[in-house]
Amino acid sequence: MPRTILGSNLMPKFFVHLCIYFSGPDYPNPQNPSWILSFKHTHQPKFKGLFLEALQENVVTWSLIAQMLCKDGKFEQIVPILDKGICSPLIYNILIDCYSERGNFEAAFGYLNDMFSKCIDPTFNTFSSILDGACKYQNAEVIESVMSSMVKKGHIPKVVLPVYDSVIRKFSDMGKAYAAELFFGEAYEKRIKLQDNTYGSMLRAFSKEGKAEDAIWMYNIILEKKIFISDKCYSAFMSVLCSENPSEEVSSLLKDLIGRGFVPPVSQVSKFIVSQCEKHKWKEAEELLNVIFQRGLQFESFCCCSLVRHYCFSRRIDSAISLHTELERLGVALDVETYGLLLDRLFKSRRREEALKIFDYMRTHDMLSSGSFSIMIRGLCQEQEFRKAMRLHDDMLKLGFKPDKKAYKRLISGFG
Repeated sequence: MPRTILGSNLMPKFFVHLCIYFSGPDYPNPQNPSWILSFKHTHQPKFKGLFLEALQENVVTWSLIAQMLCKDGKFEQIVPILDKGICSPLIYNILIDCYSERGNFEAAFGYLNDMFSKCIDPTFNTFSSILDGACKYQNAEVIESVMSSMVKKGHIPKVVLPVYDSVIRKFSDMGKAYAAELFFGEAYEKRIKLQDNTYGSMLRAFSKEGKAEDAIWMYNIILEKKIFISDKCYSAFMSVLCSENPSEEVSSLLKDLIGRGFVPPVSQVSKFIVSQCEKHKWKEAEELLNVIFQRGLQFESFCCCSLVRHYCFSRRIDSAISLHTELERLGVALDVETYGLLLDRLFKSRRREEALKIFDYMRTHDMLSSGSFSIMIRGLCQEQEFRKAMRLHDDMLKLGFKPDKKAYKRLISGFG
């Protein structure tokens, strides 16, 4: 029997039951723990009896399921696991973290007391969840209580002064940005010199928590103090910036970071450019794209479609051609609808050769359509280029892009 990711030397009893019972095309994959929830939904109620019988005493497995439920935002469904008498420090930590994150400290302390009553020693993680939630909701009473408990347990020193760096980084690395901010704020007010990587860990923690305003504040401190931090901190910062409203400040920060050589998440920066275009921030979108082009970075071409359409509607055909030239250099393409508009505007601007060149590029990227063929044929006929138009007509029929009867009749009338 193969080993599993659950940490046991042998495959757990419940998995054997399920493999025998549900063997077939949907045989569960032991390398992918998500099968647990999919089986629960697919094979209910058969699943329920086997599941409860086989998992009754498998604490590791219940802990894994609790993690998955928490990830799906269904942490209330974790409570029945504890009600079954399955006592796992991890399950308690998950529940305490979930309730603390939502500001329900009564429930969090209830499960903390439950741990004490069952002789389960709360860890640094346990207390840090409550402290982080208390800092988030600015609950001074809870902060004082948890800090006192952490000092008594030896999780943090009574006098933090000599070890601010390690305490701040420990909270930051755990993703407890609010708790880390508490100690960073103290050190900052006391003008205590902190190590460079402490600033980096704070920038990363703020960014991962989605605290963009605080992350920008930290970034400005890093710039002002000329602090050196790792690329992964900048990557997290750029990620949160890309998720923000495309203000002039955020756009400028992204442009500055890319110009300094840091690489943004491809999908996120592409969506950010689309967001800029949706808000008609054309200049900022152009500038950001230009920096990306200059650095030779990757991006998703869909973000250029709105900009090309804007150029076409505002009669900036040269700008549209320049942008498409950059896309050609990178070997990427626009969408079919945008190409149709671009071809139409090129013919209206009497730029037949450029239209032909772009159409050939579309062909190599499988971006042809009935509409684009029609635009090309009609445009060439108007330019008296009947032979080229006929060749494209034949290609259109050969490739199966013939338009409907009415449109086709109107199209071929151009040859007359």
